[in-house]
Amino acid sequence: MTVAVAAQRWTCGRCGVSVGQLDGSQVTLPHGWTSSDEGDFCLGCRRERAAEAALEALPEGSSDARAKARRAGLIEFEVKRTPDLADNMIARACRSTPAAVAAARERLGA
Repeated sequence: MTVAVAAQRWTCGRCGVSVGQLDGSQVTLPHGWTSSDEGDFCLGCRRERAAEAALEALPEGSSDARAKARRAGLIEFEVKRTPDLADNMIARACRSTPAAVAAARERLGA
């Protein structure tokens, strides 16, 4: 959930990166950020949280299965976040392949 509220500074609740205007004027939530009951998160941390959620849903197993689940979680996050973006652009953002993005779209019914 993204809230378009203005603040002097936005600070990511996970990594601590801070965004604001040099003159201290109010700014809206930066593009790619989200604000929720859990806090404010930058795009990088949102991606990382999606990957971690995919890992948490995975039973204990091999590191290969964990890496695949992490990548799938990240791709699914990006497909949900930017459904109109081309597969190759999402793949580039996730360091993956367009085929993997197309498979994620199919799994999600997007």
